[in-house]
Amino acid sequence: MSALNIRPRPRRCLQFYLTVLLLTCCHTMLSHHPFVGAFTPPSPYLCGTIKTLKPSSNSNVGPATQINKIKSKSILLPPKASPSGIDEWPQLSQAAVFFGTYAALGLATYPTTKLLETLSQSSIFGLERWRSGVIDSTLPILLGLFYLLGGIGHFAISGSFQDIYPPIGTWGIWYLPGSPAFHVAWTGVVEIVGGMGLLLSGLRDALASEDDDDDDYENENIWMINFVKPVAASVLFVLTILITPANIYMFTHGAVMGDTMAPLDMSFHGVRFAVQVVFLSLLLTLARDSFFFAWGDELD
Repeated sequence: MSALNIRPRPRRCLQFYLTVLLLTCCHTMLSHHPFVGAFTPPSPYLCGTIKTLKPSSNSNVGPATQINKIKSKSILLPPKASPSGIDEWPQLSQAAVFFGTYAALGLATYPTTKLLETLSQSSIFGLERWRSGVIDSTLPILLGLFYLLGGIGHFAISGSFQDIYPPIGTWGIWYLPGSPAFHVAWTGVVEIVGGMGLLLSGLRDALASEDDDDDDYENENIWMINFVKPVAASVLFVLTILITPANIYMFTHGAVMGDTMAPLDMSFHGVRFAVQVVFLSLLLTLARDSFFFAWGDELD
């Protein structure tokens, strides 16, 4: 069977429904735990000036422990050193950490993507099983649900996302125009639209039958639907790269989401870095392979 002639077949629908239900339950439970930030694609476009909250008159809290919270634009940075201590470094060194983090993401994502490519061609999957079980259904459903819920979070807990937006002047290089609310909103919209694109296209292929496949060949506009998946995956891949400054700001300056979240230790940032590498690799693989299969179907 030609690789380009592989068409979706009826799936084990119950398996996918249980997977989606499990992820939804996990998201609900994790949403009340500080560690969820390691798994939620954060928006970098979230914050601005510094507001010092004065301690109450009957409190023994001194000025040295006053709470600083990011609210809108400012060139000031929190006076207390972050757990990493990087915010006390010279700005040139901080900028080097910023660009170094992006370089490390690229260096880690490339071999991870190659590993997935090797896995798709191995005897474990094979091209047909890789398409029907991973690219057409499981991967877009899981990633779509994840980003859809993450995008909803941009509006449900917008203030928490704004707390991790790098203030103007951070690292000596951050001067992105636009209000925090604007950036939280548009990144949330992109995550919702992209997530829905992956989720719906994945469910469509997962529930497809052979008769549906025959009807698709007779539909002249089906190519537009077939390319929804690679386009959505590509957009979310780019967005995940664009929102990385929020993660870097949390690492270099100790920013947290909300007033009640405790300071995050270094292990948190290590885990989130690894998770982001996995997400970038999965999105890149999904965008590439789903485009390959959709283009092959059009050539047929």
